[in-house]
Amino acid sequence: MESEPRRDGADQSEPRYGIRTTGAGAAAPGSVYAGAMGVTGETAPAFTEPEYEPEPAGTSLGTRVLGLAAAFLVGGVFGILGTIVHQISVSVFGLFDLPVGLILALAAEGMLLVGLRMVAPTRLAAVLAAVALVGLVALLALPSPGGSVLIPDSVAGMVWLVGSTLLAVAVLAWPRLAGAHSGGKSRAEHVDLNSR
Repeated sequence: MESEPRRDGADQSEPRYGIRTTGAGAAAPGSVYAGAMGVTGETAPAFTEPEYEPEPAGTSLGTRVLGLAAAFLVGGVFGILGTIVHQISVSVFGLFDLPVGLILALAAEGMLLVGLRMVAPTRLAAVLAAVALVGLVALLALPSPGGSVLIPDSVAGMVWLVGSTLLAVAVLAWPRLAGAHSGGKSRAEHVDLNSR
């Protein structure tokens, strides 16, 4: 491949990789940056950390307070609904009664608290939901002024009363699994582009 005569110290040869260099401080034609960017005679800009970290969505004070209040209310609703349905049972071929309501109530409580533990950055939302749920279950276990009882002194009633409390304690005390709620990378996992 023949090269043309140089003018003013510039290399006028056929460009390799679609770039032409000018001057001594130019990027080499075979360099990764010059080939990828298609620049002529420019130096690569330095990559720096952003000056500020944008705040993730849903982390303002008002949003957190609303989320915690919603967790408390939902926990109370689950406590009321679980108390209402825990006595439902289905006869299985006349052999025994399957406590479908109790199974569904405990499963719903477990899913609510586990979901809050996985989604929320702290245990506070799950704690508030558990306090509302267990508090309402304990309150509904007391006899009303008229003498009616929503949680009778039966096996299903005792399992719901004690089981809901034990399940809440177990979910709240369970250690957080690594990366359970991290949607993005932490600062330590960011790639340092200046280290090369």
